[in-house]
Parts: sequence; C-alpha cells; structure tokens
Amino acid sequence: MFILLSYPLGPTTPTYDNNTPVKVTRTSRIADGRTSNWVTLETINHNGTHLDAPYHFNDQGNRLTDLDINEFVFIRPALLDIPKNDGELITQADLAAQADAVAQADLLLIRTGWATQCRHTDPVRFGKQAPGFAASAGRYLIEARPSVRAIVMDMPSAASPLNAQVKEEGREFHRIVLGTYGNPDDRYIFLVEDARIDPDLNGAALKRVIVAPLWLQDADAAPVTILAEL
Repeated sequence: MFILLSYPLGPTTPTYDNNTPVKVTRTSRIADGRTSNWVTLETINHNGTHLDAPYHFNDQGNRLTDLDINEFVFIRPALLDIPKNDGELITQADLAAQADAVAQADLLLIRTGWATQCRHTDPVRFGKQAPGFAASAGRYLIEARPSVRAIVMDMPSAASPLNAQVKEEGREFHRIVLGTYGNPDDRYIFLVEDARIDPDLNGAALKRVIVAPLWLQDADAAPVTILAEL
C-alpha cells in the first residue's frame, strides 16, 4: 500500500517566516452558470510540501526540469527521529548518532516532531520559530555519506528562521548540500521541506518513496507529492 507524505496545498498552508501565503480564487463555478469548475492558484514555489533543486542556492546548479525523473525514486529510505524544539539545529552529531541507518540510506526522513507540535494549532510559530539544520550536518552528509540523495523533513525549511545566526547556518547547509561549492562528482542532495511525517509512521515498514514534483520549467523548486510504499 501507499501513503502520502505531503500536505494539501491551499489557503490554510502555513508559510515559512514572512513568505506570501497561498491564494486560491474560485474563478469558474457551475453553480454560477459556467460550464465547469476551476480555480486560479497564486503561490510562491516554496510554500507547503516542496522540493529544492540545486539551482535554489547554486546559480550553476541543475534546475528542476534539468533533472532525470529517475532521480526522484528512492528504494532505501530511512526514518530518523531527531526531536528538536524552537530554533534548535540538527547537527553532525545528531546524524552520526544514527550512522548505521544513514550509511545505508538513499533518502532520509527527518522527524523532529515540529509539525506535530504546532503546524495545525499554531501556524505562526510553525513558520517563524522552527528548528533547522546546522552547516556541520551538510558537510557530514556530503563528505561521509555518499549514498544519501535526498532529505525529507517535517520542518518548513532546512533553515531555521528564529534569528539571524541560526538562519545563516541553514543557508550554509543549503549551499553545501545543493552543490554550491563544487562537491566531488557535482554531487547534490535534494531537500524536501514541510513534509508530512506522522508520529505513527513506522520506519521499518518503508519500502520505497517516490517524490513527484510539479514539473515547473527552469524552476529552483516546486510543490511536490510524496508517495511512500509500505
């Protein structure tokens, strides 16, 4: 069976920091005498569950439609529980503590518990005080864990917006994993932010994960639907 690891995208979608919210306009209604129902969607490409391609932080990196669609299929997913609270950072030490699981994985699902804490009950806190990644975590994955090709997280971004210091740590994490510094073999790691990783998801049951982004031409990122096979 398959389950969704992504959230619906709509007007109630929490936003990262001060990002512009999603707007959905009911443009045509059968009830109003039109022939069909349809809507107009307005959003930045980093709202909701979305994938960052290398071009997001790397001006020479691949844009979304430069990528081979087979890169979005993962057969060795690993779920890591790394609890974090407001503004706390995931470090190299956090990942190294589960080194065996990381070493075998092509995709890491990072469950901090942040979405469970406040995504639905306090969306402002969810978007403005979230945890994030430290630069050391990026260096560890790029330098020591060559099998990892994607990171899926339950936070709105890999960069915590809590204050300037932790936000810059997250930006540097982005630069490292998205290949800004000319990593060996032009390696990069996709980032999937604001994913649905429920508390009852059993990591041992994960068999395969398919990450299907909206195929936006020349984009640095796009909303994504994630299917996990159990």
